Formats: sequence, structure tokens, C-alpha cells
Amino acid sequence: MLSNEGRIIYDILSDITGDSEVYKIVDADEITEKLPADTAFTKVQLSQIIRELKDSDYVDIKYFTPDEYCLRIIKRIVEAPQPVAENEEKAVEPAEVKQRELYGKKQGGGTVRPGLVLFMSFLGGIIGSGFVAAVTAILLKFVI
Repeated sequence: MLSNEGRIIYDILSDITGDSEVYKIVDADEITEKLPADTAFTKVQLSQIIRELKDSDYVDIKYFTPDEYCLRIIKRIVEAPQPVAENEEKAVEPAEVKQRELYGKKQGGGTVRPGLVLFMSFLGGIIGSGFVAAVTAILLKFVI
């Protein structure tokens, strides 16, 4: 989800580059001219916002300098930010809290118990060293 600043810059870049999905050189002054009257960014802030847009896959940047950007807009649906009350917190399901307590943090596709990783590493080391010892014993018996 984009921040309000990111939304403003994305809309301005979309307006400047148009509907074509080709790389265009955009001057930083051209972006700041189109900013709303109540909003002002320095070139450093503008660069940070454009980097955030790049990291979020809203723009693709070929190169940039503090004064100009060679970029293209990636067409995406930009959702409006939803206001959140100050005293309102994210509701956490009781089952989710219990699962976190029992199994630890979520890892990739599923949950992993903290001690399970240590045990599986230890078990893999034993099996691997056992395999190497068996191959060595066979080689020593038949080759030497």
C-alpha cells in the first residue's frame, strides 16, 4: 500500500509519462511543479519516494540522478488509503495468538517450532557423517 506522498508522486509520474509503458526522462523540477500547493518535497525526499515506488513495483527505473529520472510507470491499481482511528488496534484472533505461542514465528510457507530446527540440523549431521563413515569403511575394505 502506498503512502500519501507515494500516491501523489505516482499520480504525477503517470500524468507526465502518459499511458505508454516506455521509459521516459522526467526532470525533478517538472515533478515539483505539478505538486499540489500544500505539498513540497526536496530533491532528496523526492528520490526517496521514487525509490519506495520502485521497491513496491510501481515504477521501473533505468537510471536516475538527483535532477532527472529515466523511468516507466507500471500500470497498477492504486488503492485509496484507509483512515485508521488512533485508539483502534489490529484485532488479533485468539487462535492466532495461541499458534504463535506454541509454534513460534511463521517461516515461509508454514510454522516451525524453535527446537525443531536444531533437532533436524543435528539429525542431518548424524545421517551425513554416518553415510561418509560407511562409504569410507567399504572403500578401505575392498580397495586397500
